[in-house]
Amino acid sequence: MNIVGVLQGGEKIKTFQKLLSITEFDGILHEQFSRSEKSKTDFSIVIKPNMMVYINPKDHEVVVTDKYLVERLIEHIRDLGYINISVVEAQNDVGRMFKNHTVQFVARKIGYNPNGSYRIVDLTNESVPHQYHYVHFSGKKKVWRHTAGKSWRDADFRISFAKCKTHEHDYMTLSVKNIYGCFPNPNKVCEYHMKDEVWDVTGRSYRNFPVHFAFIDAWVASDGFQGYKLPSPRPLKMLFGGRDAVAVDMETFRRAGLDYKKSRILKRVVQQIHGGSSDYPEYTVAGDQNTLFSDLMPWQNVTDQMVNAIDIIEEVYVAWAFINMKPAARFIDYSMFPPKNIFSRFGVWFTKKMYGIFKGCKWYKKLYKRHR
Repeated sequence: MNIVGVLQGGEKIKTFQKLLSITEFDGILHEQFSRSEKSKTDFSIVIKPNMMVYINPKDHEVVVTDKYLVERLIEHIRDLGYINISVVEAQNDVGRMFKNHTVQFVARKIGYNPNGSYRIVDLTNESVPHQYHYVHFSGKKKVWRHTAGKSWRDADFRISFAKCKTHEHDYMTLSVKNIYGCFPNPNKVCEYHMKDEVWDVTGRSYRNFPVHFAFIDAWVASDGFQGYKLPSPRPLKMLFGGRDAVAVDMETFRRAGLDYKKSRILKRVVQQIHGGSSDYPEYTVAGDQNTLFSDLMPWQNVTDQMVNAIDIIEEVYVAWAFINMKPAARFIDYSMFPPKNIFSRFGVWFTKKMYGIFKGCKWYKKLYKRHR
């Protein structure tokens, strides 16, 4: 049975432990282990949290996966006898322009402390060529020659542990979108938003490296325009989980008051899984049945108009400087992540100047207006 677990309220760690129970996590893990014909020592488990949007220690808990939940999951897995566990991430465009924005550095700042019980793995440093087999729009099977991180590629059990946040590219960024961050190439804007589309490459990744379990941390979520990057704390006290990442995301879309069929990422993943057809999974909800985010507090989704507009302007590289003007001017901690070179320093100076001009404009203010 395809179960999506949803819990709301209570004490965070106890609620998460209950989520593991109602979603039958242990049985699903054991089932995959038995198929591997490996020892528990060799059976490789990777957990992909959301970490690399960390650009400022202030309110970072709102936009990155709760590290206490991740480490509690690791403790639980180790109690079951599995010890080959890695927390994985890859670098992105921020690290190309600013110093210190590496997986190891960011993980330390968030508070991860492996202490011998797991590893922090930078997939960018593990990049190897890989041929992604996928289904083209024409229905023909094709091969995309790109790269993959070895730990993610070779894992026996993959877990996506996402943060619940709004995102102007696809309404929400959840457990399926989270695996896009596993691509080792740090030049993500150019590679996956301009040369290719993010929903297409994510679908190819999911087809080749399926996720075996998904969690979504909505204990404190973030909404509104650029909610995935600029903290907009919404203490929903909700947790989601299940063996089917698409189903988990579908239910989270529903709780946010959104139509999951509008998500191009979910659509592409479903098409890749089913060879071109759009058969969304059926599932049963365990736990909380109907609580919507808007039942708990005002929740602001990204509009259709914004998603469509971003899809058009992102094809021009300079547009990304405009999209990220406020985060770059107001939120990046440049003492922690100083510019790498004179070009980056000029970019910071220019961005701050431009933000000083645009921030007073009525239409620009409207982008970030909170309807509370």
